[in-house]
Amino acid sequence: MRGKGRPLRVLVVEDEPVLGRLSVRLLSELGGMETTLAEDGEEGLELAWSWKPDVILLDLILPVMSGAELLRQYRQKGGKAKVLVVTGGDLERVKGAVFALGADKIVGKPVRWGTVIEWIQLLAGGLEEQCRTMLERLGAGAGSKGFEQAAECAALLGKKECALLKEVYVEVARRQKSTPGSVSKNIERLAREIHQIGNPFYQGLTGRKKSDLHLTNREFLDLLSQAARIPL
Repeated sequence: MRGKGRPLRVLVVEDEPVLGRLSVRLLSELGGMETTLAEDGEEGLELAWSWKPDVILLDLILPVMSGAELLRQYRQKGGKAKVLVVTGGDLERVKGAVFALGADKIVGKPVRWGTVIEWIQLLAGGLEEQCRTMLERLGAGAGSKGFEQAAECAALLGKKECALLKEVYVEVARRQKSTPGSVSKNIERLAREIHQIGNPFYQGLTGRKKSDLHLTNREFLDLLSQAARIPL
């Protein structure tokens, strides 16, 4: 399990040298992730065990051992890393078999790197941590009232586990042994405090000055969720 504060560790298994190196560089520079590259399926399986990644970014068509066989052996022996499959083939044709082997998500080539980074963060359960980081960048102290509640609420919205704000409050209140009303009030207070601090990063994202109205809870949580999922 990933330790608190440690970057996400991503194993890229890709036999095309240029694409492999590009993948490693973009995930590292844009996503702040720790990455390593395997150029065939056998090497990928060895690194999956020895390097212990949080997420495996896996091409299906590989030399020595196919991506599908790598995935089959890895899951059969209890491998727990999340697996994001990328393929240039027909997604509808292969996705049933790929999910049956234990993949967590499949995307088609050419990939959009912002989307890939977002999915890696979601699969690794890192969105809450990203939201905490974003809150600090917006000017909130980690000890601020509502800090953890805002991070959890924004992550639930980002993962689309809850659609309605009331549902989000209820779920976070249940986790934290609080009440939905308290969660709502704490987040409103935090949003107001961040607005009054008005650091340049916050003003750049929102376009609002201290003299303007602060964000509503829904606006604040949506902003937090979106900013946490997109490299800035």
